[in-house]
Formats: sequence, structure tokens, C-alpha cells
Amino acid sequence: MLLAPGLECCGRGNGLAIAGRCGPVAGRPVRPCLGSKPNSAMSIVSNTRRILLVCTRLLLFVGLASTGCMSQKLSPARASFYAERSAVAEKQLAGIKPDEKDAILLLMERGTIRQTMHLYKESCADLLQAVDLEKHLTPRSATETASSFLANDKTISYRGPPFERTLLHSFLAKNYLSLGNWGDAAVEARNIIMNLQSLDGYPDDAYSRYLAGFCLELMGDYSNASLQYRYASNLVSGVSIDDRTGAIGAGSLDNRSDGMSRELVCFVGIGRSPRGVQMYSGHPIRTGSPVSAEIYINGTLAGRSYNFTCVGDLLQKTLAKKAAMQVAKDVTRIVVKETIAYQIKQKDEGMGLLAEIIMLALESPDERRWETLPMWLQVARIPCPPDLKSYDVVFKNASGRTIHRKTVSGPITRHGNTFFSFCRDLSP
Repeated sequence: MLLAPGLECCGRGNGLAIAGRCGPVAGRPVRPCLGSKPNSAMSIVSNTRRILLVCTRLLLFVGLASTGCMSQKLSPARASFYAERSAVAEKQLAGIKPDEKDAILLLMERGTIRQTMHLYKESCADLLQAVDLEKHLTPRSATETASSFLANDKTISYRGPPFERTLLHSFLAKNYLSLGNWGDAAVEARNIIMNLQSLDGYPDDAYSRYLAGFCLELMGDYSNASLQYRYASNLVSGVSIDDRTGAIGAGSLDNRSDGMSRELVCFVGIGRSPRGVQMYSGHPIRTGSPVSAEIYINGTLAGRSYNFTCVGDLLQKTLAKKAAMQVAKDVTRIVVKETIAYQIKQKDEGMGLLAEIIMLALESPDERRWETLPMWLQVARIPCPPDLKSYDVVFKNASGRTIHRKTVSGPITRHGNTFFSFCRDLSP
């Protein structure tokens, strides 16, 4: 074997020549033999590969933790729902585990889907479980919040912004009204009011206010019902609400009687609320002009719905409220990541740079939200016959053009002279 001048082979062919064992020959420096495997070099390569593997696994783990099974379940389920294939959407959200960090969101979505399928008891089960999980979420949030500083906010269990948590009770109330369970509907009315008492700068919701008032009115709690109608009236524009009777109109209600002999109160949901990806697009959330619903009973126009709440507006105001806090948190998280990377660089420049790249690559906004909510939440309160079995709804755009029609035969429940119903139009 030819050797470079001044070097001596260890003669073993199995690694570096070690002083004291193979030792320098005639004062010449020791070299590894050409057929050997340098242990030190191999150790460095092995360690580098091990660290790279760990970092890759970390990136994969955090990436999965950031999305979980949410995108795998929710994206196709939402697509099916808005394609009016609710039964398919429900199956796509089967097997929700309570310990999933997106369990609350998944239950909200499935509860909405089941409600449109008239599966009110099943919808109640989903929404009640979401409420229960949210109540017990706070003690775990501190640990999850700390871990989010190493990745992003998607690692935190979803609980929804304040307006979604209020609407959770509103949708529960509609389920109970659909089942004729007036007492539990009134309980949810009080939960709505409780949620709206401590908004801390987050937006109020006229639709939920009116719904709470309606539930209390049915139970004979006219004083508190009147208060909620008054709150709702102060929040809507272009709509008059009589706080004594809950009557709704576009103009003055002075010429209306204290109550109609029989009336239908219909809660109407129209369109699709903004997608999560629209929240941080850099552009204002577009809501467009509200669609109205004309209600026909036995072929005769009985009245129309009035817009109370735009979910897009609630979302926009919520993002504005959270903006300063979110910026502060994002900056803090980046500082934490840079500090960790710097500490690693002190020991290994290359690995510190790799850690920095991986951690900064995980920076992404939390785009999770309850997307099966309607864009427009409206209410119609109109006279109806004593034997109401069904009614027709004609949805019209701002220019008066008909965009959709549907016949509603359920839910229609009755409490005294008041009929309750709701309907949903999925047109974009």
C-alpha cells in the first residue's frame, strides 16, 4: 500500500492509528490507513445524521400536531355539506375523540350538519359535548400555550372566539325549540346572556340576543325577554323591534297590535361564513349584501326576514380586537425561537442554523374556525294560520332577484299561539 510521504499506516486497517498503540514511526505523524474507517469522522457523520433525523421527526410531529386530523376530516366534510350532501358530511366526521385538540371544532361542525339533517337530539349531543370540553379546557391551556411558543398557535386546543361560543348556545337553543323542549331552550337563553355579559371589547350578537329573548318570552319571563329585545334593537340597523312583543319590521311598529292571534317566528341562516384562510389573507373579509327571505304561506306572502347578524362582521371585529395581542405573541414566540437557536449555535453552528430554519418554518397563523356557520343570521316574525304545516321560502339577493326556493315542513313546533321554525340556505 502506498502511503503519503511522512505518514505511517497503523497496519490494522480498522481505524485511526492511536499514539501508544501503533504510535508514530521514526518521528513521522500517524495517519489512518486508506482501508480503514475513521472512527472520529464516522462519529461526526453519525451524530449529524441522528440530529437531522430528530429534527425531521420534530418537524413532522409539530406539523401533524398543528393540523392533527382536522384537515383530513373537516375539508371534505365541509365540501360535502356545502354541496348539500349532509349525510356524507356527517359520516366524514365520524369517530371524534374527546382528547383531540380540535375536538370542540369538530363537534361544532358536526352538530351544525346534524341540525340541518333534523337530527336534533344527535346535534344536541355534539354541541353539549363541545360546551363541556370548553369548560374543562382552561386548566390545560397554560401548558399548551407554553408549547405553542416552540411551534405556532395551532398546537393549542381549539375553543373558538367569544362569538362562536355564544352561537354554540344559540344553536343548542334552536335544537331544543325544535324538540318542543321549552325549559332547556330557556336554560340556553340564560347561557347566551351570561356569555354576552362579559364581552371585554369583543362584538355583541343581535341574533343571539333576540333568540334568548324569544326563549324567555315562551316561558313567560317577559321582563328579561323585553330586555334582550331592547339590546338586539340597539345592535341592528334599519330594523325596528318592539321590546314588548318582539315584533319586527322595517319601519315604525306603532300601528301594530300588542300581539297577533297566531304567529310564526322563523330563524333563518343564509350563505357560508368566511373560510379560515380568509382571516389572514391581508384583505378585508368580504361579506357582500345580505340576502333576504320572503315567506309564503298557502301561496300568499306572509312576510320577510330581517338581517340581525353578519358572521363575517363578527369575525372581522374579533380579529381587530385580537390584532395587538396576536402581534405581541408572535413577536415573543419568534424571540424565543431565535434564543433557542442561538444557544444551539454556541455548540454547533450548523445545527443551530438548522434548528432556526425548522422553528421559523413552523410560523403560520391559526386559521381554524367554525366554517359551517351561515354568513347571515336573520329573523322573521309573521302572522300564520292555526294549522300551519309548512311554508315556502324564496331567497332573494339585494337587487330582488330570486336565487333559491325551498319548502319547509320542519321543524315547526308550537307553544300556545306561537309557532317556531328555522331554515338554512347553503347558497354562497
